Amino acid sequence: MSDLLAIPLKRTLEVDLSTELSKLIDATSFQTASFFKPDILKVVSARNNAITPDLSIDGLVALKKYYTILIQLEKKFPDNQIEFTWFQTLSQKSRGSSHYSLQWETLTIVYNIGCMYSLLALNTSRNSAESLKTSCLYFQNSAGCFMYVLERQETLQTMSVVDNATANALASLMLAQAQECFWFKAVQDKYKDSLISKLSQHIVDLYGKAISDAQKGKLIRNDWTDHLKAKKAYFSAVTYYRMALSLNEKKQFGNAVKALQMALQFINESKLSSQAKFKTVIESSLKEAQRDNDFIYLQQVPSELPSIKPALMVKPSSTSTLLPSIENDVQLFKDLIPIEVMEYCTAYNERQDEYVEQRVTNPLISLNKLLKESMTTFEIPQELITVSEAELSQYQTLLNNLHTNNKNVQTELDKIEQILNDEAFTDNQLRLKHGTLHWVLPESSTINTKYYEKLNTLKGYLGQGSAIDKQTDNFFQSIDKNLITSEIRLPEPNDPLTNKIKKVMQERNEYIKKTKRKSSEYRVLSKIISSYKNSGTIDFESIFTDHLKYFDEDLRYVNSTKQENKKLIEEIVLKEKNNAPGSAAETKKIERIDPRELYIEDLKYSLKLLDEVKENLNAGTSFYENLINSTSKFYNEVQEYDAARTEERNKLDESLNI
Repeated sequence: MSDLLAIPLKRTLEVDLSTELSKLIDATSFQTASFFKPDILKVVSARNNAITPDLSIDGLVALKKYYTILIQLEKKFPDNQIEFTWFQTLSQKSRGSSHYSLQWETLTIVYNIGCMYSLLALNTSRNSAESLKTSCLYFQNSAGCFMYVLERQETLQTMSVVDNATANALASLMLAQAQECFWFKAVQDKYKDSLISKLSQHIVDLYGKAISDAQKGKLIRNDWTDHLKAKKAYFSAVTYYRMALSLNEKKQFGNAVKALQMALQFINESKLSSQAKFKTVIESSLKEAQRDNDFIYLQQVPSELPSIKPALMVKPSSTSTLLPSIENDVQLFKDLIPIEVMEYCTAYNERQDEYVEQRVTNPLISLNKLLKESMTTFEIPQELITVSEAELSQYQTLLNNLHTNNKNVQTELDKIEQILNDEAFTDNQLRLKHGTLHWVLPESSTINTKYYEKLNTLKGYLGQGSAIDKQTDNFFQSIDKNLITSEIRLPEPNDPLTNKIKKVMQERNEYIKKTKRKSSEYRVLSKIISSYKNSGTIDFESIFTDHLKYFDEDLRYVNSTKQENKKLIEEIVLKEKNNAPGSAAETKKIERIDPRELYIEDLKYSLKLLDEVKENLNAGTSFYENLINSTSKFYNEVQEYDAARTEERNKLDESLNI
């Protein structure tokens, strides 16, 4: 129990929080910073105590105190205003990292709380049952903090306190050492050897995970990794040694010999200081067990032993019990206008914009659209636009990319199919070689069906993609590219009704812009701040409802223009009737073909095809991204399956060839 590790505290640069918070308050609050001087000094004092804490319970309390203050600061101030710098202490070179983030500072303090728990656990004597329990609890608390950091920093994205692999390694290390405390207590209490073996097996598993993650991480030093490997080997030896004692009690002497052989193998791999003494014990026990079995019991020594089911006795502590709540703490900056109030203002601004959009903007747009849809014999070309040749070239490039992605996926699927076919062929050949009675592995045809089914599904998706790509190609080739890339030149319409409708629609568009400007300038912020300062409550719904009455005039305009729309549509209907088949106006229209209408129809058709091409390109890009991702994951899955089957075949083939 002397070979345990503690995680060193991260170090930081001093921050002039007094100045930074004062500037922040003056910039974002209606009050001045001098009003909150006592609260600012409490924050400064809490950080000073937390960045150089004593290795004691008082030091842990100082860290947790600063944590509660940071939680309050997060609620009161923007996250990205104060810069903090912390240095890693795990790697041989101390590397610094800086972020403008209260959340990052908070998460770093949680990391240091986890470090402090590991230091306290290591500093506990462990000479009594109670001290062992305390160390075990502290190690679990430490693991809980590191797991919290791992889970929480995923939401911070680029602002990580420690890379994920290292965080996982630290959590597993702490749990391994917690389990080690529990194991040591079991040894002292003379628990059954079978149980002690299961306890130590879980230690082995936890050290194994810690090693795996440490090797993937960026910060764990090589000497620490070597130490973890030595601990894993040592407890593997412990597991098999205790297993041997248990098997000996059950008179399974041949199995006991094998267990001691395994124990000796693992103890030879360990470099711990206690290795030599334990090795002597194992060698003595193995020599005696082999002698008794060779001359008395004559039991067969197996080639391998059944796996040992680990006894899981530890887990990461929940941070809901580790990290303090601010409910019972002194509330700082109580009179400061909180960010929550500003968030209410933002939410109400969004609701106001939505209100104006639904009650004014959208109805006016719909009225204009209704006019356009009613004009079937003549069209206002106001909505028509052209595109650049560069834009068309970009679409062609995207289309080429779809074809390339299709070919790449097909290549991957062919590789997958070849792996599955080769695996099935190899299995069949070995089955013919050894016979079905001896070749006991499951037939490939029974276990790889799901892979072929998934392969066929992906092929089906790829076929669908190919069909849509071909359709998109046809659409793109059908576009009159010269027409849609040339400047639109149309004569002004001489029809009085068309000009009248254009003027009305333009007037509505201008009104839409004016109303949006009006809404952006008339906000509810000042009313909410005033209400909050007077009442201290955050129920602003009635204030917002009254605020919206400012737009009643615009609602009346919308209602009036609805009536105007109705009259214009009646005029359109009358004009359509006069231009109906057989009428004099229609006869005159047929006699002179209107090139303007033909031009518009051709342009609209090509633009419609282009819209369909763009939709297909957007959908196709997303489709192939998902398909490539799924194919890649499936390829890895099949490779793992093939590797596992290869290993199983090799082992069985070797055993049958003996």
